[in-house]
Amino acid sequence: MTRVRIDTSRLGRDIYITGHCRNEGDSSVQASLVCAALTTLAETIAQNVYDSEDTGDTDIIDVTLRSGQAIISYVTDDEQLNTAVDGISKGFYMLAENYPEYVECCKN
Repeated sequence: MTRVRIDTSRLGRDIYITGHCRNEGDSSVQASLVCAALTTLAETIAQNVYDSEDTGDTDIIDVTLRSGQAIISYVTDDEQLNTAVDGISKGFYMLAENYPEYVECCKN
C-alpha cells in the first residue's frame, strides 16, 4: 500500500509518499502501472518545484525521491506553482479513488 499525504498552506505544500503498491508476493501488472503513475506524478511535481527555485520564486525545504519514499516540501510566493502542483496532485486522488487496494490519499 502506498500512502500519500498532502499538507497545503497559502505559502507552499508538503507532500509525503510512503510505501509500495505491490504487496509481498504481488507481481500484478496493475500494481506496477499504478506504481509507475505515482512515481511520474511525484517526479513531475519535483521538477516544477526545481524549475520555480531556479527562477528565484521558491525555497525548497526538502525534495527526496527514492524507492518507497518521496518528500516534496517547499515555500513559495509563486501562486502558479501551487496551482500546478494542485493540478498534478489530482492524479494522486484519482489513483486512490480508482485503486484503493494500492493507494491511500489524504489532504490536510
